[in-house]
Order: sequence, then structure tokens, then C-alpha cells
Amino acid sequence: MSNPIKQHYIPRSYLKNFGIEGRKRNYFVDVYKTDDDILLEQISTKDICFEKNIYTIPAESDEIKYALEKHYAENVDSEFQKVYSLLIDEKTLTVTQEQKIQILYVCLSLYFRTPRILNLQRSMNNQIFDRAAHTADEEGLIKMNLYSEKIKFHIDDIEAVKKEHNERSRTVFLVNHLEQWGNFVKYKYDCTINVIKINDANAPLITCDNPVSIRHFETNRFQGLYDPRAVITLPLDRSHYLEIHPNDYADGQTRINRLTQDRDYVFTTNGVTQQNAEKLLIGYKGDIDKHFDIQSHYEKPENGEEFVKKAKYRAEQALILFEILKKKGFVSNEFIGKLKELLEHPYCKDDIQMLKYKKVLSKMGKW
Repeated sequence: MSNPIKQHYIPRSYLKNFGIEGRKRNYFVDVYKTDDDILLEQISTKDICFEKNIYTIPAESDEIKYALEKHYAENVDSEFQKVYSLLIDEKTLTVTQEQKIQILYVCLSLYFRTPRILNLQRSMNNQIFDRAAHTADEEGLIKMNLYSEKIKFHIDDIEAVKKEHNERSRTVFLVNHLEQWGNFVKYKYDCTINVIKINDANAPLITCDNPVSIRHFETNRFQGLYDPRAVITLPLDRSHYLEIHPNDYADGQTRINRLTQDRDYVFTTNGVTQQNAEKLLIGYKGDIDKHFDIQSHYEKPENGEEFVKKAKYRAEQALILFEILKKKGFVSNEFIGKLKELLEHPYCKDDIQMLKYKKVLSKMGKW
């Protein structure tokens, strides 16, 4: 492997699942630039979600210098397709402990390796130095404290000083994100894994340059990395979505729950993806336009109000149903009675997952 300078923080092996294959196994996606409000059609995955030398370690030896990038290439990027194939295989209902660790290790890497935290730190550094420029004395000297370090420099050297401290921040990022990533994978081992399949071909999922979302189960906001009630999500392709639920919802450590959802679900999940994006929305050819069309439909007052009421009712009742399932069991009178009650309600009569429960119970002779 040659020494890589152009380093992808979102692997091309992930992005290809939203793309069209071209010549020489290149994949092309539509890209929407959120800052400029511009849609770029059929851009190579080679040309997005990378930063030069973001993982390059300051060292003399090339072996050490590119060790982290090569680790990603060999242990994440080349492994993603195996993990992806496992997750979307409907016949796979359980995995081994090693496979579950690999799923978490590979998928969660897309959260820890992105430069969003590093970019925030760089921006903060630059703002601090720009403000300090106003404190230069008559000789142009600036004296300041930065993170408990006393520094002094001439105002003419401010750009060089910014560059030095931003490089320090990058080094800290390289060390910290690896430790956080490893610890978090261990923490999440007892989680529940759901893979959602979308049943509406005209409501495709999109992704972005920061595709992993971590948000509280009820507030839908980030409340800390180790929030015990956090749900972690990742779009897998145009029609599959990964949900990693809190550890206390574990349903057998190595089980993969396979669920089906509709356009309502796509509207909310694509909204999360858009909110999570740093600079880019990414999708299959024409899918970003479809995403905005769906958003426009739901944002009309008459559609939006009804959607909110329906979504709120479904979410509340699904939690109640799940609690009955945990406490009483799938074939209990309490669970079956609640399911019948919900399927008679206009908001739930077409709920795909509840209808699946009914189908299974009918086959068991329990309905």
C-alpha cells in the first residue's frame, strides 16, 4: 500500500452503498452542499469526505507516520462490506460475539473518526487568536494564556502560531479518538441491534458526511456520549437503517431484530441525517431531490400537524407495547389484547411492525 495523503474520514466502502457503479469500480453519488445550497450530481466517492493527512502521525518513519490510516484501511474500510452484508441479510437473526463486536467497531468508527470535533477545536483556536490580535502592544507583541500555557509572539507571526496550535489539536484528536472509540465499543456491547427495512421505493434514505447520530431516546437530542438512554443510528443504504438501542433494551446479546418501516419513518430519519450533516448530504442519483420533496410535503401545515399527532401516538403506544412484551411475553393475553386495540386505531391500523406481530401470532394460532 502506498503512503496515502488523501485520507477519507468516511470510507468509500460505506459511500458506495448510496452510489452508482461506473468504470474501474468507481462509484458516483449526488452531493448537496449545505453551506452553498448547491446540488452536485454524480460526484465520485473518491472526491468527497476526505482531508489531506488528517490521520498522519508526526514522525520521521513512514511506517509510523501512516500507521493509523493503514489501520483504518485494513480493519475498517476493507471490513465494512462484510459487516454491511451481514446487517442487511434478512436470514441472519443472530450473530456471534465476535461478529457483534465487529459490527460495533466498524460502524461506530464513522462517529469517532470524523473531524467534526477537531474542526470545532480548530475554529475555537482561531477565534481565540483573532481576539488576541486586538491586544498587541505598540511593538506588535501579543502575550496570552492558552489552555494554561503562557505564550508570546509577534502579530506578524499569528498565522504560523495558529497553524502550530491547530496541528497540536490534531495530534490530541488522533490519540483521544482511538481511546474513546475502543472504550465505547466495549460499553455498547450489551446493546440491542435493529435493522430497519424501508418498504417504500419512492422514499429513499440518504446519508451525509457525519452519518452516525447519537441522541436521547425521548428528547431526540445529544445528551452525552454515555447517555444510558441514547439511540445510535446509521443509514446503511437507500433502504436499510441501523439502530443501536440502549443496553437496557437488550433482547439477547447477539440477536439482530429486523423491522419494516414506511415513508413517515424516512421523513424523520432523513431529517436526523440532514441535521447531523457537517457540510454534505449524500445520496443515490435523484434521491436528494426526493428527500426535499418529502420534506416539503410534510412541512405543509395540514400534513405536518397530522404527522406529529400520528407519530406521537405511535411512539407512545409502541413504548407501552414494548413494556408489556418485556414483562408479560409475546403470547400473553396482555400483549395480544393491547396489539388488537392498537390495530383498531386509525393511526396504527397500517403499522407494518404491528401487522407483522399479528401475522406471527396468527401462524402460532394465538390470534
